Amino acid sequence: MHQNNYIKDHFFSYIKQDHELFNLIIVLNKKRFFVLDCINQDFLWMSRHLFKKLGFRDKENDLLFWKEYFQFSSQIFNDKIAVIEFKNDKGNKASSSTVIYKIFDENNSLKFIVGILESPLLFKTSTKKKNRIKHFQNTLDENEDRFNFISENISDGIYIIEKEQLVFASGAYLKMMCLTQSQKQQSHKVDMFSLVHPEDLEDVKNIIYGAAAQKLPSIKYVFRCRRGDGEYIWREDIMNILYNESKEPIKVVTIARDITQEKIEKIENEKRQKAIDLQNHLLIELYSSIDKEKLKDKIKEVTIIATKGLKIDRASFWEINNDELVCKNLFDKNENSHLKNQALKVREIPKYIAAVNNQVALVAYDVYDNEATSELIDNYLKPLGITDMLDIPIRANGKFYGVLCCEHRDDPRVWSENDISFARALADYLSLAIEENKRIQAEIQLNENQEQLKFISENTSDGILVIENNKISYVSPVFAKLSGYTESYIKKLSLGEVFNFIYPEDAIKISEIIYKNLSLQNEKFSYEYRFKGASGEYQWREDSANVIYNSNGSYSKYILVSRDISERKQTEKKLIESEQQLRLITENTSDGVAVIEGGRLTYVSPSYVKLLNYTKEEYLNYTPNDIYEKFHPDDLVRVKPYINECLMKQMKEFKYEMRFRDVNGEYHWREDSANVIYDEHGKSAKYIVVTRDISARKESDKEKNRLYEITEKQNQKLINFTHIVSHDIRSHTSNLSMILDLFEESNDSDEKREYFNMMKQSTNKLSDTIFFLNETVAIQSGGKNEFENLNLKQEIEQAILGINAIIKSNKAIININVDENIQIKATQSYLESIIFNLLTNAIKYHSKDRLPVINIVANVDNDETILQVSDNGLGIDLEKNKEKVFGMYKTFHGNSDAVGLGLFMVKNHIESMGGRVEVESEVNKGSTFTLYFV
Repeated sequence: MHQNNYIKDHFFSYIKQDHELFNLIIVLNKKRFFVLDCINQDFLWMSRHLFKKLGFRDKENDLLFWKEYFQFSSQIFNDKIAVIEFKNDKGNKASSSTVIYKIFDENNSLKFIVGILESPLLFKTSTKKKNRIKHFQNTLDENEDRFNFISENISDGIYIIEKEQLVFASGAYLKMMCLTQSQKQQSHKVDMFSLVHPEDLEDVKNIIYGAAAQKLPSIKYVFRCRRGDGEYIWREDIMNILYNESKEPIKVVTIARDITQEKIEKIENEKRQKAIDLQNHLLIELYSSIDKEKLKDKIKEVTIIATKGLKIDRASFWEINNDELVCKNLFDKNENSHLKNQALKVREIPKYIAAVNNQVALVAYDVYDNEATSELIDNYLKPLGITDMLDIPIRANGKFYGVLCCEHRDDPRVWSENDISFARALADYLSLAIEENKRIQAEIQLNENQEQLKFISENTSDGILVIENNKISYVSPVFAKLSGYTESYIKKLSLGEVFNFIYPEDAIKISEIIYKNLSLQNEKFSYEYRFKGASGEYQWREDSANVIYNSNGSYSKYILVSRDISERKQTEKKLIESEQQLRLITENTSDGVAVIEGGRLTYVSPSYVKLLNYTKEEYLNYTPNDIYEKFHPDDLVRVKPYINECLMKQMKEFKYEMRFRDVNGEYHWREDSANVIYDEHGKSAKYIVVTRDISARKESDKEKNRLYEITEKQNQKLINFTHIVSHDIRSHTSNLSMILDLFEESNDSDEKREYFNMMKQSTNKLSDTIFFLNETVAIQSGGKNEFENLNLKQEIEQAILGINAIIKSNKAIININVDENIQIKATQSYLESIIFNLLTNAIKYHSKDRLPVINIVANVDNDETILQVSDNGLGIDLEKNKEKVFGMYKTFHGNSDAVGLGLFMVKNHIESMGGRVEVESEVNKGSTFTLYFV
């Protein structure tokens, strides 16, 4: 039973990692072995050589075949050496001492047992000659197995040296070393030592020759080796040395492994560790001196340390100052200098500011391909040659204060996690230094302003109250006057008692405001409340708090500036009443009203809601982009740029019309009148729009335009019909005139009789033409069906009768090759005019050097009837006149009687019947007109 030999596959994969088994089976050539599956003991695999020894050559992958020829006891599970009995294909038995190896899985459970035969299997044979032959055969098989086994199953490179000659090199070795087959034959010394890197050569020689001198069985060494293509790689060689009885080395089997990638990673790790050690050393030195320097000196020190620790050319500290990002210190390592005062406008770099403020670090591996740094490219990055940036936000008391900017130039730089941590540690140091400096400066300023504060508090109209250590430490005269209590009375109050004078509802609200701001260490905040004075009445007050905090986050001084805002509150009350009146109007007008503030709809009137049937809740979640999304696409591209232009020009009022999609997906015409209020920066603060439905008006305009277009078309048809009448009747009258001339010139009665008949036919054709023109008028006015079934050949013959005098006088030859059964759907007057114009043109513009010959051919192709009219006339220069051929009043040969309407009418007629016309022409050779009838 043959099956997938999973045991063999697993074993070959495993011995690459087990040097002991590998040395026994590969190096020492122990090829008589077997592997037993300990989980499913029905399956056992014997090596090819062992199978051959038993007399079998095609059973290697049959994992159940072994049972009849192989017996073992349970001792193989417990002992390291076991005696196992085998039976060959002749039924002879032999036993061998076997070394037992165990292979465990990842859970340390026994998975396979490997048995390696230590003694040869000696089966009885009939003669010594058979033994000798069998011995030679086994030797040959063994050699064959060795090379097949090595070349097929070892991924690492292997080479074998005997008597200092390279006798074998695996394909993997040649591939790893980029060696050709001819190089394979070079001696061991040439192969080995000439390829060793000069810096490693002496060490490699000492290791190899030292191992041979000490009779070591194997050695491992690492060195750089030059490949056949000249590139050096790192190799790890495991050399196994075999000695003869005299202890002289006779064979070397070496396993070579390319460890270049491992070596590179090791070197990179060493470099990384050195960088980390340097950064840690610099940080220890920096933090140990945090209390010893002024802030500006600390900033200088940080920029210098940043260049050292990150191995960059430039490091700088930038501070947010109103609407500018100002460089306070920039250290250039190459120049060994400190610069400052460069500034960037915050409004010009919003993406950069947002990215730094919203992240713990802005890591830009390529500043030219990073959205956050795109605004800095032209004015900052390119001129300075900066390629990579690592920028860390500086925060002081929880607020975005500035940026520590680390800049790299020239070669691409990848910022590691350690680099980012180092830069953040520097930024944290600066944050601490800035906060400490601000606290010191605040205390100095506070002490300097004590007298000024006292003077101001006693002379300002606002009341001032100071709280220190949870007690009221100062009350200004004005504060006492506003409340109606004495200064001494207020000072004796506890903070809890102060809240008893505040309107109960307001007391809860402002206590939450105060505690929240103190927990966030906000320095300034304000609140409004009602305070009960000595008279017992409540007065509206607005308190502005200014707080100074200790380094531990608790406040050291709480200064209140309090003012009476009762009058302002009265005004606000009136304003609210006014707004209520306005709301009453907007909510009862038929026009819709909407207000956009802060990038979102904040109000929609009931009429606005009814216009398109969206709910009020839906509208109040809309942004301007949500509104634009409901514009008709054709109107969006027109209206949106117009609105943006008006806002950019700060126009206060403007109007526009567009189609707006309702809740059911239908579009309605609207007219919006916008009224915009702008803030001090010129940006829209409030966008008020009054909208009305103008769908009915638009439908009325659409109907007017439709009637106008119909009138235009009717006028054009009238003009075309006039040209047809003029052209077609002119051709008939011209033919009649020509017949009369011939009649008058002739003295022969028979000829005159013939001319009279021709005149009669032409008169009939003129009558038919007038009839068809009347029919055309009827068709154009909708009185008759435009198309009828016509026999094409008959129509051509009828048209020819109308110009027989012209044909005869010009001696024209007309060849008709049209099947009598071809029927087409067409307007008869149009068809006659087409044929008439093509034939008269062919005759009129014939060459003086030859008689006019006209060929008329027709055929049917699928759903189209194709009619071709060819002549041998003057032809048309299509390179010059291709676009003019079918134009009105276009002539090409200078004839005095040419009008330029014939081909125009041909094209106009065929296209009005749903067909088309094409032309091919060559000067002095003729023209071919191809008409396609549907």
